[in-house]
Amino acid sequence: MKIIQLTDTHLFANDTSELFGVKTNLKFRNIIEKILVKDIVDTDIFILTGDISQDESEQSYQIIAESLSKLNIPVYWIPGNHDDVTQMESVFNKYKDFVRTRQLSFPDWNLIFINTKLNNADEGYLSKYELEILQKELQLASLKKIAIIMHHHPAPVGTPLIDHYILKNNAAFWEIVTGTKVELIICGHVHGDYAFKYNNIMIESAPATCFQWEKGTTDLRIDPHIGYKIYYFDAHTYNSTSTIWK
Repeated sequence: MKIIQLTDTHLFANDTSELFGVKTNLKFRNIIEKILVKDIVDTDIFILTGDISQDESEQSYQIIAESLSKLNIPVYWIPGNHDDVTQMESVFNKYKDFVRTRQLSFPDWNLIFINTKLNNADEGYLSKYELEILQKELQLASLKKIAIIMHHHPAPVGTPLIDHYILKNNAAFWEIVTGTKVELIICGHVHGDYAFKYNNIMIESAPATCFQWEKGTTDLRIDPHIGYKIYYFDAHTYNSTSTIWK
């Protein structure tokens, strides 16, 4: 199983708009061109891990939907703190390859998708309902290896600028997942390529498609690199590789 993760595209309705001086739409188109040349072969699914839009416009969601639907590969998505979920659903539901689900089952792995968006806030939060859903899905998938897909990071990455906007009730999250079959947590939000172990579970994030936050920074310092991440799963384990360039 080969999965490409795209995250934090921060798209606008038009290609001329900028976020911190970056034309994010053009960066996204650059990403798609790179994937088509380098990595599209044998890709089973895409996962979009939130902050797809910056202006929450219908047009911004249509841009990514039209770009990826041409590839005829299923796209599984979750919202980020910058997304308008109602708008996302309205647009994405028009495209047959765009799917919002709670779990995705493969022969040896189950992927569980959870929503960490807290309305009108940049930090993440899991509602009581989301925590109950997570617990239920973990029980149903208990015979397989499990990967959790979420937007906000549940443990610090060591960059204070973004760690301030972590999953706020992460203690409740870890109480549920620790000691289960969860082997991997995939997140977005941090605008950086990270991979580390916490509570004996690997946490990985993909580089954002628009720009990265300079690692370790406390201020708004931008790293102009862009990229995406690929995960390969088999019966025994998984491995990942990131494609990053300026």
